[in-house]
Amino acid sequence: MIITEVPPMKKIKAAIIADNVAFYNGDIVQYVYGAKRIRTIRSWVDLYPIRINSENLEKELPNLNDIEVLFSCWGMPPVNERQLNAMPNLKAVFYAGGSVNAFAKPMLERGIVICNAALANAIPVAEFCLAQILLACKGAYSNSRHCSLGPWNQSNAPVGQGIYGETIALIGIGAISRYLVKLLKPFNLRIIAHSNYLTNNQEEMRFLRISGLVSIEEAFSQAYVISNHLADKPGNKKIITREHFASMRYGATFINTGRGAQVDEPGMIEVLKQRPDLTALLDVQYPEPPVENSELYSLPNVHMTSHIAGSINDEVGRMADFVLSDFLSYVNHEPLLNAINPHELPARA
Repeated sequence: MIITEVPPMKKIKAAIIADNVAFYNGDIVQYVYGAKRIRTIRSWVDLYPIRINSENLEKELPNLNDIEVLFSCWGMPPVNERQLNAMPNLKAVFYAGGSVNAFAKPMLERGIVICNAALANAIPVAEFCLAQILLACKGAYSNSRHCSLGPWNQSNAPVGQGIYGETIALIGIGAISRYLVKLLKPFNLRIIAHSNYLTNNQEEMRFLRISGLVSIEEAFSQAYVISNHLADKPGNKKIITREHFASMRYGATFINTGRGAQVDEPGMIEVLKQRPDLTALLDVQYPEPPVENSELYSLPNVHMTSHIAGSINDEVGRMADFVLSDFLSYVNHEPLLNAINPHELPARA
Protein backbone atom coordinates (compact mmCIF):
# COMPACT_ATOMS: atom_id res chain seq x y z
CA MET A 1 0.00 0.00 0.00
CA ILE A 2 1.34 3.43 -0.90
CA ILE A 3 1.67 5.66 2.15
CA THR A 4 -0.02 8.99 1.49
CA GLU A 5 -0.38 10.48 4.97
CA VAL A 6 1.13 13.96 5.22
CA PRO A 7 3.26 14.60 8.33
CA PRO A 8 1.73 17.37 10.44
CA MET A 9 4.88 19.47 10.64
CA LYS A 10 7.01 22.01 8.89
CA LYS A 11 8.92 20.43 6.02
CA ILE A 12 12.45 19.35 6.86
CA LYS A 13 15.36 19.32 4.44
CA ALA A 14 16.15 15.94 2.95
CA ALA A 15 18.04 14.32 0.10
CA ILE A 16 18.01 11.01 -1.76
CA ILE A 17 21.36 9.23 -1.95
CA ALA A 18 22.13 6.00 -3.81
CA ASP A 19 24.37 4.55 -6.48
CA ASN A 20 22.89 2.31 -9.14
CA VAL A 21 23.98 -1.27 -8.47
CA ALA A 22 25.18 -4.04 -10.73
CA PHE A 23 22.33 -6.46 -10.11
CA TYR A 24 19.76 -3.94 -11.33
CA ASN A 25 20.51 -2.27 -14.65
CA GLY A 26 18.41 0.81 -14.22
CA ASP A 27 17.45 3.54 -11.77
CA ILE A 28 17.62 1.77 -8.39
CA VAL A 29 15.73 4.52 -6.53
CA GLN A 30 12.86 4.43 -9.03
CA TYR A 31 12.86 0.62 -8.80
CA VAL A 32 12.64 0.51 -5.00
CA TYR A 33 10.56 3.58 -4.22
CA GLY A 34 8.58 4.03 -7.42
CA ALA A 35 7.36 7.31 -8.86
CA LYS A 36 4.34 7.59 -6.53
CA ARG A 37 6.39 7.18 -3.36
CA ILE A 38 8.98 9.66 -4.58
CA ARG A 39 6.22 12.19 -5.23
CA THR A 40 4.94 11.52 -1.74
CA ILE A 41 8.39 12.15 -0.27
CA ARG A 42 8.56 15.45 -2.18
CA SER A 43 5.23 16.47 -0.66
CA TRP A 44 6.54 15.71 2.83
CA VAL A 45 9.98 17.30 2.78
CA ASP A 46 12.05 20.02 1.17
CA LEU A 47 13.86 17.57 -1.10
CA TYR A 48 17.27 18.45 -2.49
CA PRO A 49 16.78 18.68 -6.28
CA ILE A 50 19.79 16.53 -7.21
CA ARG A 51 20.14 12.81 -6.50
CA ILE A 52 23.33 12.28 -4.49
CA ASN A 53 25.68 9.44 -5.39
CA SER A 54 29.37 8.53 -5.09
CA GLU A 55 30.28 10.57 -8.17
CA ASN A 56 28.66 13.86 -7.24
CA LEU A 57 28.80 13.76 -3.43
CA GLU A 58 31.95 15.88 -3.19
CA LYS A 59 30.60 18.46 -5.62
CA GLU A 60 27.25 18.76 -3.80
CA LEU A 61 28.64 18.52 -0.28
CA PRO A 62 28.84 22.32 0.32
CA ASN A 63 25.07 22.49 -0.27
CA LEU A 64 24.17 19.68 2.16
CA ASN A 65 25.04 21.33 5.47
CA ASP A 66 21.38 21.76 6.42
CA ILE A 67 20.19 18.29 5.36
CA GLU A 68 18.47 16.53 8.26
CA VAL A 69 17.29 13.31 6.61
CA LEU A 70 18.62 11.01 3.90
CA PHE A 71 16.48 8.52 1.98
CA SER A 72 18.32 5.63 0.38
CA CYS A 73 18.13 1.99 -0.71
CA TRP A 74 20.45 -0.65 -2.19
CA GLY A 75 23.51 1.21 -3.41
CA MET A 76 23.91 3.50 -0.42
CA PRO A 77 27.51 4.77 -0.73
CA PRO A 78 29.72 4.99 2.37
CA VAL A 79 30.01 8.51 3.75
CA ASN A 80 33.33 9.20 5.45
CA GLU A 81 34.04 11.24 8.57
CA ARG A 82 34.99 14.39 6.66
CA GLN A 83 31.82 14.22 4.60
CA LEU A 84 29.72 13.67 7.72
CA ASN A 85 31.38 16.73 9.26
CA ALA A 86 30.05 18.70 6.28
CA MET A 87 26.52 17.53 7.14
CA PRO A 88 26.31 18.59 10.79
CA ASN A 89 22.51 18.61 10.83
CA LEU A 90 22.09 15.03 9.58
CA LYS A 91 19.95 13.22 12.13
CA ALA A 92 18.43 10.21 10.37
CA VAL A 93 18.87 7.86 7.41
CA PHE A 94 15.92 5.88 6.05
CA TYR A 95 17.39 2.96 4.13
CA ALA A 96 15.03 0.80 2.05
CA GLY A 97 17.41 -2.14 2.04
CA GLY A 98 18.69 -4.86 4.33
CA SER A 99 22.32 -4.90 5.44
CA VAL A 100 23.74 -1.59 6.67
CA ASN A 101 27.25 -2.86 7.39
CA ALA A 102 28.83 -0.96 4.50
CA PHE A 103 27.94 2.49 5.83
CA ALA A 104 26.35 2.41 9.28
CA LYS A 105 29.21 2.41 11.80
CA PRO A 106 30.46 6.02 11.53
CA MET A 107 26.88 7.31 11.43
CA LEU A 108 25.74 5.35 14.46
CA GLU A 109 28.82 6.51 16.39
CA ARG A 110 27.65 10.10 15.82
CA GLY A 111 24.16 9.31 17.07
CA ILE A 112 22.60 9.42 13.60
CA VAL A 113 19.50 7.24 13.52
CA ILE A 114 19.39 4.56 10.81
CA CYS A 115 16.17 2.78 9.94
CA ASN A 116 16.37 -0.07 7.47
CA ALA A 117 14.00 -2.54 5.82
CA ALA A 118 15.60 -5.81 6.92
CA LEU A 119 12.29 -7.03 8.32
CA ALA A 120 10.52 -6.21 5.07
CA ASN A 121 13.18 -8.03 3.05
CA ALA A 122 12.99 -11.00 5.44
CA ILE A 123 9.39 -11.67 4.47
CA PRO A 124 9.90 -12.84 0.85
CA VAL A 125 13.02 -14.83 1.79
CA ALA A 126 11.10 -16.63 4.52
CA GLU A 127 8.18 -17.26 2.15
CA PHE A 128 10.61 -18.66 -0.44
CA CYS A 129 12.19 -20.96 2.15
CA LEU A 130 8.79 -22.07 3.45
CA ALA A 131 7.84 -23.25 -0.02
CA GLN A 132 11.14 -25.07 -0.49
CA ILE A 133 11.00 -26.70 2.95
CA LEU A 134 7.52 -28.08 2.41
CA LEU A 135 8.40 -29.39 -1.05
CA ALA A 136 11.64 -30.88 0.27
CA CYS A 137 9.81 -32.72 3.04
CA LYS A 138 7.56 -34.27 0.39
CA GLY A 139 10.62 -35.24 -1.64
CA ALA A 140 9.32 -33.19 -4.56
CA TYR A 141 12.74 -32.36 -6.01
CA SER A 142 14.11 -35.92 -6.09
CA ASN A 143 10.73 -37.20 -7.22
CA SER A 144 10.65 -34.70 -10.09
CA ARG A 145 14.15 -35.73 -11.18
CA HIS A 146 13.02 -39.37 -11.24
CA CYS A 147 9.84 -38.61 -13.18
CA SER A 148 11.71 -36.57 -15.80
CA LEU A 149 13.62 -39.68 -16.87
CA GLY A 150 10.54 -41.27 -18.46
CA PRO A 151 7.54 -43.39 -17.47
CA TRP A 152 7.86 -44.42 -13.84
CA ASN A 153 6.58 -47.12 -11.56
CA GLN A 154 4.77 -45.38 -8.73
CA SER A 155 6.11 -47.84 -6.17
CA ASN A 156 9.71 -47.05 -7.16
CA ALA A 157 9.45 -43.26 -7.35
CA PRO A 158 11.36 -41.62 -4.48
CA VAL A 159 9.29 -39.71 -1.95
CA GLY A 160 10.24 -37.72 1.12
CA GLN A 161 9.50 -38.24 4.78
CA GLY A 162 6.47 -35.96 4.70
CA ILE A 163 5.79 -32.81 6.64
CA TYR A 164 4.12 -33.96 9.87
CA GLY A 165 6.57 -34.07 12.78
CA GLU A 166 9.75 -33.86 10.68
CA THR A 167 12.86 -31.99 11.88
CA ILE A 168 13.97 -28.75 10.23
CA ALA A 169 17.25 -27.01 11.08
CA LEU A 170 17.84 -23.29 10.72
CA ILE A 171 21.47 -22.16 10.59
CA GLY A 172 21.56 -18.63 12.01
CA ILE A 173 18.76 -16.85 13.84
CA GLY A 174 18.03 -13.40 12.46
CA ALA A 175 15.07 -11.59 10.96
CA ILE A 176 14.55 -14.17 8.21
CA SER A 177 14.73 -17.20 10.49
CA ARG A 178 12.42 -15.64 13.06
CA TYR A 179 9.79 -14.87 10.46
CA LEU A 180 10.24 -18.30 8.87
CA VAL A 181 9.55 -19.97 12.22
CA LYS A 182 6.21 -18.14 12.36
CA LEU A 183 5.33 -19.35 8.87
CA LEU A 184 6.28 -22.92 9.78
CA LYS A 185 4.13 -22.99 12.91
CA PRO A 186 0.94 -24.48 11.31
CA PHE A 187 2.82 -27.48 9.91
CA ASN A 188 3.70 -29.37 13.13
CA LEU A 189 7.40 -29.46 12.33
CA ARG A 190 10.17 -29.83 14.90
CA ILE A 191 12.51 -26.86 14.50
CA ILE A 192 16.08 -26.82 15.77
CA ALA A 193 18.55 -24.02 15.24
CA HIS A 194 22.21 -23.11 15.36
CA SER A 195 23.11 -19.63 16.60
CA ASN A 196 26.14 -18.01 18.19
CA TYR A 197 24.00 -15.23 19.66
CA LEU A 198 21.27 -17.13 21.51
CA THR A 199 21.34 -19.16 24.70
CA ASN A 200 19.44 -22.39 25.23
CA ASN A 201 17.07 -20.62 27.60
CA GLN A 202 13.77 -22.50 27.66
CA GLU A 203 11.66 -19.35 27.92
CA GLU A 204 13.47 -17.86 24.93
CA MET A 205 13.06 -21.11 22.99
CA ARG A 206 9.32 -21.13 23.65
CA PHE A 207 9.08 -17.51 22.54
CA LEU A 208 10.94 -18.31 19.32
CA ARG A 209 9.00 -21.58 18.86
CA ILE A 210 12.27 -23.50 18.54
CA SER A 211 12.78 -26.94 20.10
CA GLY A 212 16.40 -26.23 20.95
CA LEU A 213 19.80 -24.91 19.95
CA VAL A 214 22.31 -27.30 18.44
CA SER A 215 25.78 -27.27 16.88
CA ILE A 216 26.12 -27.08 13.10
CA GLU A 217 27.15 -30.74 13.20
CA GLU A 218 23.95 -31.72 15.01
CA ALA A 219 21.85 -29.57 12.69
CA PHE A 220 23.12 -31.37 9.58
CA SER A 221 22.98 -34.86 11.07
CA GLN A 222 19.54 -34.57 12.70
CA ALA A 223 17.40 -32.50 10.31
CA TYR A 224 15.69 -33.62 7.13
CA VAL A 225 15.91 -30.08 5.76
CA ILE A 226 18.71 -27.65 6.65
CA SER A 227 18.21 -23.98 5.73
CA ASN A 228 21.15 -21.55 5.92
CA HIS A 229 20.50 -18.01 7.16
CA LEU A 230 23.91 -17.04 8.52
CA ALA A 231 24.86 -13.37 8.61
CA ASP A 232 27.19 -12.14 5.89
CA LYS A 233 30.26 -11.88 8.12
CA PRO A 234 33.94 -12.69 7.35
CA GLY A 235 33.99 -15.25 10.18
CA ASN A 236 31.27 -17.29 8.48
CA LYS A 237 33.20 -18.00 5.29
CA LYS A 238 33.31 -21.74 4.48
CA ILE A 239 31.81 -22.50 7.87
CA ILE A 240 29.65 -25.22 6.26
CA THR A 241 32.02 -28.01 5.27
CA ARG A 242 32.22 -31.27 3.36
CA GLU A 243 31.84 -33.20 6.61
CA HIS A 244 28.52 -31.48 7.32
CA PHE A 245 27.12 -32.56 3.96
CA ALA A 246 28.47 -36.08 4.36
CA SER A 247 26.59 -36.41 7.67
CA MET A 248 23.16 -35.56 6.20
CA ARG A 249 20.31 -38.03 6.53
CA TYR A 250 19.30 -40.12 3.54
CA GLY A 251 17.17 -37.99 1.20
CA ALA A 252 17.83 -34.75 3.08
CA THR A 253 17.87 -31.28 1.52
CA PHE A 254 20.16 -28.28 2.02
CA ILE A 255 18.74 -24.82 1.26
CA ASN A 256 21.03 -21.81 0.92
CA THR A 257 19.58 -18.31 0.80
CA GLY A 258 22.41 -16.93 2.96
CA ARG A 259 25.69 -16.53 1.09
CA GLY A 260 27.52 -18.89 -1.22
CA ALA A 261 30.87 -18.06 0.40
CA GLN A 262 29.66 -19.62 3.65
CA VAL A 263 29.82 -23.06 2.01
CA ASP A 264 32.84 -25.14 1.10
CA GLU A 265 31.47 -25.61 -2.42
CA PRO A 266 34.11 -28.11 -3.64
CA GLY A 267 33.41 -30.25 -0.58
CA MET A 268 29.66 -29.94 -1.10
CA ILE A 269 30.00 -30.92 -4.76
CA GLU A 270 32.09 -33.95 -3.83
CA VAL A 271 29.43 -35.21 -1.44
CA LEU A 272 26.54 -34.48 -3.80
CA LYS A 273 28.27 -36.56 -6.49
CA GLN A 274 28.63 -39.44 -4.04
CA ARG A 275 25.15 -39.03 -2.53
CA PRO A 276 22.52 -38.66 -5.29
CA ASP A 277 19.86 -39.04 -2.59
CA LEU A 278 20.70 -35.55 -1.30
CA THR A 279 19.37 -32.31 -2.76
CA ALA A 280 20.88 -28.82 -2.70
CA LEU A 281 18.69 -25.78 -3.40
CA LEU A 282 21.05 -22.88 -3.97
CA ASP A 283 19.71 -19.37 -4.38
CA VAL A 284 23.24 -18.09 -3.71
CA GLN A 285 26.61 -19.35 -4.90
CA TYR A 286 30.23 -18.24 -4.81
CA PRO A 287 31.04 -16.71 -7.16
CA GLU A 288 27.58 -15.69 -8.26
CA PRO A 289 26.89 -17.02 -10.83
CA PRO A 290 29.28 -20.00 -10.65
CA VAL A 291 32.17 -20.12 -13.10
CA GLU A 292 31.38 -21.48 -16.55
CA ASN A 293 32.57 -25.06 -16.01
CA SER A 294 31.30 -25.49 -12.47
CA GLU A 295 29.77 -28.89 -11.75
CA LEU A 296 26.91 -27.08 -10.04
CA TYR A 297 25.43 -26.62 -13.52
CA SER A 298 25.42 -30.34 -14.31
CA LEU A 299 24.73 -32.13 -11.03
CA PRO A 300 21.15 -33.46 -11.19
CA ASN A 301 20.61 -33.03 -7.45
CA VAL A 302 21.49 -29.32 -7.50
CA HIS A 303 18.76 -26.78 -8.22
CA MET A 304 19.97 -23.19 -8.59
CA THR A 305 18.14 -19.90 -8.73
CA SER A 306 19.64 -16.48 -9.45
CA HIS A 307 19.38 -14.88 -6.00
CA ILE A 308 15.63 -14.36 -6.22
CA ALA A 309 14.64 -15.18 -2.64
CA GLY A 310 14.84 -11.56 -1.50
CA SER A 311 12.57 -8.72 -2.52
CA ILE A 312 11.99 -8.47 -6.27
CA ASN A 313 9.69 -6.34 -8.45
CA ASP A 314 6.32 -5.99 -6.64
CA GLU A 315 7.96 -6.88 -3.32
CA VAL A 316 10.51 -4.06 -3.21
CA GLY A 317 7.80 -1.50 -2.55
CA ARG A 318 7.24 -3.10 0.84
CA MET A 319 10.80 -2.14 1.82
CA ALA A 320 10.14 1.47 0.87
CA ASP A 321 6.88 1.48 2.82
CA PHE A 322 8.62 0.16 5.94
CA VAL A 323 11.09 3.05 6.04
CA LEU A 324 8.52 5.65 5.00
CA SER A 325 6.35 4.49 7.90
CA ASP A 326 9.31 4.99 10.20
CA PHE A 327 9.88 8.45 8.72
CA LEU A 328 6.33 9.40 9.69
CA SER A 329 7.06 8.13 13.19
CA TYR A 330 10.27 10.15 13.24
CA VAL A 331 8.62 13.44 12.38
CA ASN A 332 5.84 12.76 14.90
CA HIS A 333 8.36 11.83 17.63
CA GLU A 334 7.01 8.29 17.88
CA PRO A 335 8.98 5.04 18.38
CA LEU A 336 10.86 3.85 15.30
CA LEU A 337 10.10 0.21 14.60
CA ASN A 338 13.06 -0.43 12.32
CA ALA A 339 15.83 1.61 13.92
CA ILE A 340 19.24 -0.07 14.14
CA ASN A 341 20.50 -0.75 17.65
CA PRO A 342 24.22 0.15 17.54
CA HIS A 343 25.02 -2.65 20.00
CA GLU A 344 23.49 -5.23 17.66
CA LEU A 345 25.48 -4.15 14.59
CA PRO A 346 28.24 -6.79 15.02
CA ALA A 347 25.64 -9.59 14.83
CA ARG A 348 23.69 -8.17 11.92
CA ALA A 349 23.92 -9.46 8.37
